[in-house]
Amino acid sequence: MTHAAAAGRAAAGALWLLAALLGAALAASPPPGTVLALEARAEHGAAAIDATVGGRFRADGETAPRARTGVTQYLLRFATTGPDGGPAEAMAQLLVPHAVSDDALLAFAPGSTGLDADCGPTAIWLASERVETYGATALAYAGQGLPTVLPDYLASTGGSGLQPYFVATAEATVVLDALRAARQALRAVAPDVTVAHAFAAGFSQGGHAAFAAADRAAVYARDVPLAGVVGFGPSSDLDTLFLHFTHTAPWVVRAYVEAYPGRLDAADVLAEPFLSRLDRDVRRMCVLGAQAAYPEDPAALYAAPFARALAAGTLARDFPAWREAFDRNDVGLRLGGLPVAVLQGVDDPIVPLPAQDAFVARLCGAGSPVRYANYLRTRHETRYIGFADALAWMRAVAAGTPAPDDCPEVLTP
Repeated sequence: MTHAAAAGRAAAGALWLLAALLGAALAASPPPGTVLALEARAEHGAAAIDATVGGRFRADGETAPRARTGVTQYLLRFATTGPDGGPAEAMAQLLVPHAVSDDALLAFAPGSTGLDADCGPTAIWLASERVETYGATALAYAGQGLPTVLPDYLASTGGSGLQPYFVATAEATVVLDALRAARQALRAVAPDVTVAHAFAAGFSQGGHAAFAAADRAAVYARDVPLAGVVGFGPSSDLDTLFLHFTHTAPWVVRAYVEAYPGRLDAADVLAEPFLSRLDRDVRRMCVLGAQAAYPEDPAALYAAPFARALAAGTLARDFPAWREAFDRNDVGLRLGGLPVAVLQGVDDPIVPLPAQDAFVARLCGAGSPVRYANYLRTRHETRYIGFADALAWMRAVAAGTPAPDDCPEVLTP
């Protein structure tokens, strides 16, 4: 299906479409998923998309996809639910193909960027007018004709202004409400486009967010036609993250202390000097800064009793409050048989293959058909090598083709 190219959509600078123009009255607390504002910010022709996207694929050793259509890039602001259950506002990038080839909509959740809002993909784009790595991923899918929304994670409503990092409920609401708002926005700017299927996808932390959204879709967003979940090296397990990607574990500590007030103590987890400087660090470091600042060795980062318990698998006995917090944010538990694709690097040092095998086995055991693609000589980054596989998988699921299922092999002893 096609619709008019963007010349009529983004004439003469920024175009704002308030919720009233989209057919929803702007109340004091609009329902989650309501569009609050939509601004056309950039036009990308097919050649420009190839120039933006191609180098990232080639740098990863992959053949770059050729864009089939141009794309209009919008700034989308929408209502959602905060981690405290109250109303909140979020923002996303909505990428609308000039020639839409799918009756589907993709929400792509980004990997770890930072707790401060200025580290988020949309904040970087607005500050620099540069399409950063996750914006380029979204642009690649939209360039193939698939409408795509890229949400930023929420800032906390608890007063700190920091992302509730790896808090599953906060990740889920922003992904699901981004899909709701994107559908509403598409009705305004591309009324001939049909969204019959929605997909939640994400890389690393974004995989955690995508599975968190799928867990909660049937209760929180039954109006979203969620058809499947795609995880690119998804970080689904907090124990694995704390053991193998220590650089962002302090972010989890800071976020969970705020999310569960009075129940957790950062001093249980972090050694000095990292404990004393935690609040300062989370406000000044994006992901590259955290990778430079925090040691890879868990024994160097964590307080000795916590490090021993983590390594021995005895958190439930020795640090039950932290065990409960980790378990509360487990994902992939309530998919209800939803089709899944997991794209995993065999040499992934952040989510090692045995840990991903265990996650996939659990998904299979719960009844989801799982396409489990393992890429040889590939580490954590599977967005590029898995791009064509993920796109083909989503299109097949949307077309009603039985979802491929590797579970018989996964579950074979």
